[in-house]
Amino acid sequence: MGRRKTPETREEMQAEIDYTENKIRQLHNQETALTAAYSKEERRVRTRRLCTEAGILEHYVPELKTMDERNTSDFIRLIACSEVAKKFLRMRGLRNDEVPTDPDTGIN
Repeated sequence: MGRRKTPETREEMQAEIDYTENKIRQLHNQETALTAAYSKEERRVRTRRLCTEAGILEHYVPELKTMDERNTSDFIRLIACSEVAKKFLRMRGLRNDEVPTDPDTGIN
């Protein structure tokens, strides 16, 4: 790729400005499209992960299918805050401190 000729006349300078502004617009549009595509892919990956994890949870606790959101949340909090779960997470280096107490239920 060779160097561009330095503009010498007013017309050449204006043409160079127009060219550069157009290139900036194109790059901005490319950035916007890539950002949107990246966000869409992140959402797809997250949705798949959440659906997979929820399916695993339902497999082991089929009663969750009939629970409302509040009861499901309370149940999962009880599981996650149990001493066995805390020990499991600490052993894997995923948790090194206590979970704060939930103000609604008083449960860790």
